[in-house]
Amino acid sequence: MTTQTTHRQLFWMRFSRVTGFFRSPNGLALCAVLFAVSWGCSSSDTTGSPTGTGGGGGVGGNPTGGATAGGGAGGKGGSTATGGSSGASGGATASGGATGATGGGGASSGGAGGMSGTLGSAGAAGTGGVAGGAGGMGGTGGATGRGGTGGAAGNAAGSGGAAGRGGTTGSGGGGATGGAAGARGGSGGGAGTTGSAGSSGILAATPPMGWNSWNAFDCNINEAKIKAAADAIVTSGMKDAGYQYVCVDDCWMNGRDASGNIRWDTTKFPSGMSALGSYIHGKGLKFGIYSAPNTGTCQGLYGNPSMPSVYVGSLGHEQQDAQSYASWGVDYLKYDDCGGPLSGFAPMRDALRATGRPIVYSINPYNGNTCVPTGAHTSTCGLDLPGIANMWRISADIKATWGDVTRIIDIEAPLSAYAGVGHWNDPDMLEVGNSGISDTEGRAHFSMWAIFAAPLIAGNDLASMSATTQATLTNAEVIAVDQDPLGQQGRLVASPGTNLQVWSKTLSGTNVRAVALLNRGTATASITVQWSALGIPTGAATVRDLWSHTDLGSFSGSYTAASVPSHGVVMLRVTSTP
Repeated sequence: MTTQTTHRQLFWMRFSRVTGFFRSPNGLALCAVLFAVSWGCSSSDTTGSPTGTGGGGGVGGNPTGGATAGGGAGGKGGSTATGGSSGASGGATASGGATGATGGGGASSGGAGGMSGTLGSAGAAGTGGVAGGAGGMGGTGGATGRGGTGGAAGNAAGSGGAAGRGGTTGSGGGGATGGAAGARGGSGGGAGTTGSAGSSGILAATPPMGWNSWNAFDCNINEAKIKAAADAIVTSGMKDAGYQYVCVDDCWMNGRDASGNIRWDTTKFPSGMSALGSYIHGKGLKFGIYSAPNTGTCQGLYGNPSMPSVYVGSLGHEQQDAQSYASWGVDYLKYDDCGGPLSGFAPMRDALRATGRPIVYSINPYNGNTCVPTGAHTSTCGLDLPGIANMWRISADIKATWGDVTRIIDIEAPLSAYAGVGHWNDPDMLEVGNSGISDTEGRAHFSMWAIFAAPLIAGNDLASMSATTQATLTNAEVIAVDQDPLGQQGRLVASPGTNLQVWSKTLSGTNVRAVALLNRGTATASITVQWSALGIPTGAATVRDLWSHTDLGSFSGSYTAASVPSHGVVMLRVTSTP
């Protein structure tokens, strides 16, 4: 206690002496000298610390956002030096990447906010830096293709000012545009505005278009033939016409490894399936593959010789195989029953969805008995076809004969109510260009598949097709009928004579119809279409021939094609005029 009291007494005695000195005349003189020295030191123009640089722009789907400018230098120190000015605003964002068919990448992130300025050299009472730069604006959403995703929001808002007069909060990132609903604005600022809605994102929103190896090559496939087909799709103009999928059918596989992973035939595909997928994608196309809900594929079980341990199916390996397909970049799976259980289709659907990759699911439930829809979720085989797949085969395999084409036309006739956006009746691959089908029959075949809103999967050898076959497969006006976004399947509306038929497909727009005048007979015939059969007003309507690419004029009540060839078609676009 005594020691503590003594220390306190000594402290206050010394403090009193010091303060007494500064109150004395000599102390006041010393203060004046010190003040003069201080003024001389501070009178030089001292620059404050540079301000923080603005945040870099967000990275888009492809380009990188522009970098921002550096912040301004701080103010001169004076008796009250001003702090550094604010950082520059965040960089403008890059546009988001475009989607792809099926959805592409989303939008880029917005630019980060600028950092706050630091203080200048202190004067007697320096003022704090002002607020940081505004947060970057939100990235632009991905362009709507087949289901673009939402654009990302802007990054966090700018930092506040340095101590002193506190900086204000940076503004939030603007809302993303495009894709699904826009994300929120950057943290610290106000919420971004709501992005505009994107497309529905439905897989196979229009009937898939592409090529499959089976009709042309059967089991005799290899890497070179598949690559040649991909090349031909590009060089022939088929890609520009809308064909996307390059599908490898049966016989690509070679059993499983010790862990149960499916293997490809390294003799046929020495580069591997992932490399093949990359080659196809590099052409701007999509990669399709084949399997079956059985222990073997059709060729594995029923080929000559049968090789179920080589051409293996996916029964019991659905998750494993789906993951392999996704890792190879597969975009389309043809799943052929091959005598397997009909209950085997749903597990593969679930496995494909679990991969997170959009893969078109094409199934063939034909197992000796036709499986076709009878209602929205019912069928002759008990499957909910639209609930399982994007497209389903309605018959046994097509053959390259006119009789088989008409067989399938008759199966399609009552099914128009059950096709629509994202789910399609599949009358099987095209035989256009294959031996057994004439050029006239090929045009009729192609026309009817377009009227049916059917998947257009070419099945010929693309690398050696004739100019006539190429012209048939790339007829843009007929393809537009097939791909019409309304997604309605055509129907038989009249039979004006033996083996003579009038088919009509409702198109987008007001009172617009695609019409196929089909001559199934053996002689040239005249076929008339009545506007009343099409469900359009009976007055004037313009008529265009989609194969001759000719406007035929305006007709009231009906139109007659005078010379429809045997096994041929006249295909029209009829538009009612007010």
